[in-house]
Amino acid sequence: MNKIIEVQNWRYATKVFDKTKKIKDNDFQTILESFRLTPSSFWLQPWKMIIVENQELREKLVEHSWDQKQISNASHLLVLAKYNDFWDKNINSYLDKIIEIRGWSRENLIWYEEMMKWFITNLTPEKLNNWQENQIHIALWNLITICAFMWIDSCAIWWFISEKYDEILWLKEKWLSSVVLLPIGYRDEEADKYSKLKKVRFDLDEIIEFVK
Repeated sequence: MNKIIEVQNWRYATKVFDKTKKIKDNDFQTILESFRLTPSSFWLQPWKMIIVENQELREKLVEHSWDQKQISNASHLLVLAKYNDFWDKNINSYLDKIIEIRGWSRENLIWYEEMMKWFITNLTPEKLNNWQENQIHIALWNLITICAFMWIDSCAIWWFISEKYDEILWLKEKWLSSVVLLPIGYRDEEADKYSKLKKVRFDLDEIIEFVK
């Protein structure tokens, strides 16, 4: 079987993690580097990853996640957050990074700066929020795919009380808001009844249409 299809069939939203199994450091670094390399609009990377290592905090967060135990039992808990004050400083920081890495002058980037700032300026607060969240979802699915190709399980979680996470993880003080959670680790095949179920998906001709 094609490995891409094999991995996609193997992957599922893991409900029960084996809390005794931990992701190796070098594998975790690969996951983090893949997050860093995720594509984004204008390459601005309008996101922040919070890695919750404190087990006591993770246990505390379970009650604000509708008792989903993946939060505390997975090898690692990743929280993807958006900026509450995304604006010029983010754009300027990225322009500085271009100059640092590529050796370009700021003058040669004026057109790019103006284009990005025009785009951001013309978004309503609601649309700016939606744009950030859409970018975060690109990063999320990249992480899920990379994990699957490393035979590492994951479970994207949107069902949680964001305000409580922001308070407990001190995100408010950093002008951040949590958007989605991603526990990652290794499934408990005995305890997770979903681990061996066949995927249920529509056939290709039900979800794809060709316009000729």
